[in-house]
Amino acid sequence: MSDIPVHQHSDGRCPVTGISGSNPHPFCPPQPGDTRAPCPALNTMANHGYLPRDGKALTADIIIDALIKCYKLSKPLAWLLTHGALFLLDQGGKELCLSDLARHNGVEHNASLYHPDAGYREEYAPIHGDEKMLREFFEDSKDGLVMNTIDVSRVRARREGSYPEGQSLDFIHAELARGEMAIVLNCFNNPNLGLVDKGVPLQHRSTLSKFFRSIIGRRDTAENTPLNGVPVEILRYWFQNERLPPGWQPYHKTSLRSTISTINTMRSAMRKFAKELPKKAESTHASAPKPILAIIAEPVSSLPVEGDALNAREDNTNVLTLPDQPSHSQYPSASSATSSTFTDVLHTPETSDFQIPPSITPKDAVSHISPVHIVDSDANGKVPLQPRLPIVVEPPELGITDGY
Repeated sequence: MSDIPVHQHSDGRCPVTGISGSNPHPFCPPQPGDTRAPCPALNTMANHGYLPRDGKALTADIIIDALIKCYKLSKPLAWLLTHGALFLLDQGGKELCLSDLARHNGVEHNASLYHPDAGYREEYAPIHGDEKMLREFFEDSKDGLVMNTIDVSRVRARREGSYPEGQSLDFIHAELARGEMAIVLNCFNNPNLGLVDKGVPLQHRSTLSKFFRSIIGRRDTAENTPLNGVPVEILRYWFQNERLPPGWQPYHKTSLRSTISTINTMRSAMRKFAKELPKKAESTHASAPKPILAIIAEPVSSLPVEGDALNAREDNTNVLTLPDQPSHSQYPSASSATSSTFTDVLHTPETSDFQIPPSITPKDAVSHISPVHIVDSDANGKVPLQPRLPIVVEPPELGITDGY
C-alpha cells in the first residue's frame, strides 16, 4: 500500500490503518524503527497486526496466540514452535524482537530456499529475500501450478547438497528447515476448483483418516478437500510482499501430527534426491602463502648496540653486504661456537631493507630462535644470501570457512 504515509508504530499499533472496518487486521508495511525477521510467516503477522506491528517485546503467549489466530495452527504446534525458538535463541529473557531471529545458527540457518546465508563472520543473516533464489525455487514446480511436498523436497535436497562435506546443516536445523515448509504446505493448500480442473490432485488422506471420515459420512470432493500442494501464485505473493493473499483464510487447522507426517515424507524424498546429486566436494581450506624466512647470523666480530638499524643492501652479485660496524666490547664474537648473541636478518623476496625492532635485542632474538647456522663471511666481508641451513618459518594454515 504505497499510499500509506510514513509513520511510526511506537506502541506496537498502527495509527493509520487502525482496526476499523470489516478487516480487524489490515496490512501496513514496516515503518522506520520496526524490526523484522528472515521469516515471512512472522513478518506477515506483524504487518497485519497479529503481532505488535513494531516487532518488539514479543512474549511466548503473544506469539502462540498470533500463530493460532493468523494461520490456524493447533495449540500444541504453536507452543512447540514458539518455545523451541526461545530455546534455540538462548537469550535468557522472556521477550524477544523479530530481529533476534536473524541471529545465525539460532533459529536462522543456512540453505534457506529464499534468503541468502549469513556472510562470513557475520552474526546476523539478511532479513530480505533474494528474487533470483525465489525464481529458481518455483522453477522446480513439476506442473508450474503448485509446489507440493516432492517439489519442495527436491529443492531442499539440492540446496543442502550444495555445501562441501562437513558444512551442511546439522540435524536440528535440517529438521527445522523441513518443518518450516511442512507448515506452509499445510496452511496454504485451500481447495481450488480451478486448479483441480487443470489436473492438480487433491491432498492424499491416510487410510485411518478415510476410515473415520466414512464413519461420520464425510466424502472428499474438490470443494472441501485441500490441494496436494500450494498454488505458485499464492506462495509468490506471500513471499514477496509478506502479506496474506487477498481473500485467503485458513481453511483447516494445521496440526502437529500433520506437520510431522509431511516432514517424514519430505525427509524420505530428500534422501532419494540426494543420491541423484553429484558427489559432495571435500571441504576446502585456503592456505596462506608460505614464504621462507632465512635467519642469517651476523658474521663479523662486532655487533650493533641495541636499537641500531642494519640498513643492509643487496648488490649485483646476489650476496648480502653488511656495513662495517665499530667494535663494542660488551658483545662477544658471533663466530664463537659458544656465543649466544648475534644479529638476525629476515630476508623475503619483497624487500631488502631490514631492521631490528628497537624492543628486541640481539640476545633476545637468539633466545627465541633455535637452532641456527652461523655463516662465516668470505675474504671480502660478504655473506651468501641463503644460509646453508635456513630456518623455515611457516605460518599456520588459515581455514577459510564457507560464507554461507
